[in-house]
Amino acid sequence: MKSFNQSATDYTTLSRDASTANLALGKSLLNQFISKILVMRDWVFNRSSADITTVANQQDYLLPYNCQRVKDVKAYSGSTYYFLKEIKTRKEWVILNRSTVTSDIPSRYFIDDTLNKISPYPVPSTPYTLTVYHQKQTSDFSADDYATGVISVTTASPTYVTASPASVAWTSAMVGRFIQPTTDGYWYEIDAVASPTQLTVIRKVRGAITYGAYNIAEMIPLPYGFQDIPLWFALAVYYQSKEGSINQAREWERQAKEGLGDLLRRDSKSVGNVLEKEDLAEMEININDYPDSVS
Repeated sequence: MKSFNQSATDYTTLSRDASTANLALGKSLLNQFISKILVMRDWVFNRSSADITTVANQQDYLLPYNCQRVKDVKAYSGSTYYFLKEIKTRKEWVILNRSTVTSDIPSRYFIDDTLNKISPYPVPSTPYTLTVYHQKQTSDFSADDYATGVISVTTASPTYVTASPASVAWTSAMVGRFIQPTTDGYWYEIDAVASPTQLTVIRKVRGAITYGAYNIAEMIPLPYGFQDIPLWFALAVYYQSKEGSINQAREWERQAKEGLGDLLRRDSKSVGNVLEKEDLAEMEININDYPDSVS
């Protein structure tokens, strides 16, 4: 895996310009191309799910913080699974809810994009689990890496505890970032931050760690082996803006499009889709789309 800040450093190295202004430009271009790639299709690698525990007589619930678009909704109530059908218009939803109906057997749901909420129908009469399958949404990356203090973790435990609590300041903003124990080498996604000195990860750590160094970073949200694609697109834009560098720009753009094509083929094998020419056409680079890159 590759961190966003490492990609930004690679951008300044490969563009041969380590100035503060160019670093800021590189981060902006990386964020733009990450967003373009993620929204161009329903990527298998960008899917996730989250459980919501309903409350009796409460109909509205906040969607997961990283939910871009809901794909499917399942409920587990009374030892039975139910797949809910979406009500797509507010008018239909209002008509359906003209009178209050409660039940522990849900059948419909409505997404309020304005309030970022999901509402099952009928209104839950007893608590049950609502599973939301969705495409993940990624905000622009900008946070510095964090490596203050040391960590300890028991074998196969998802919980980290620091050995220097007075100087450590983990926050809820770190949820969704990744932590890498130096002695382990693997990156683990942060699931929750219980306190400034304790957090949990989604995948259990391989082995015990006692007072080990670590790093917390934002990661490029693409599969392993494809995380340089936004970097290559960013470099193509950079060199297009430089007089006499058109051949370098075309080479970076060629490399980026080949990488994107490989990523599309990889994803198509998972969903049975056919790779279309239009998929790559979406990533045509026009320097006029990036006025800040012109020097």
